[in-house]
Amino acid sequence: MAFDEPPVLALQTIKGKREAIAVGHAAARLQGQPQVEILNGFDHPRSLLADFAVAEKTLQLLVRQIAGKTFLKPEVVLHPLEHLEGGLTQMERRGLYELCRCAGANKVHLWIGRELTAEELRSRQFPSEGGSLLTP
Repeated sequence: MAFDEPPVLALQTIKGKREAIAVGHAAARLQGQPQVEILNGFDHPRSLLADFAVAEKTLQLLVRQIAGKTFLKPEVVLHPLEHLEGGLTQMERRGLYELCRCAGANKVHLWIGRELTAEELRSRQFPSEGGSLLTP
């Protein structure tokens, strides 16, 4: 299943403790609410990751939102769309891979290239032209 959610996390501070209360579009709608902080763990001018812990929690909640609560860990196809000039560094590859694993993914595919069709995503058949399947 593909999704298009902004990678933002809403944290609320209650009695001195920060708690994640929303993710994606729901989090973005909470912008400006009292004691709510909107964070983007992927927002950095030179890199794909800015804050690993925030990015991990964001991805964890987005995966749970899509896959639901299950004992089976999902298989994730991650397709970064920004900061790709010159390709990904080994650190970025490893960081994204580890991020997905820490967020609960059983298997991680890092795809760089054109947008995959729904059928390609379902079948995990990555085209030989138009992109690259990267390993950490």
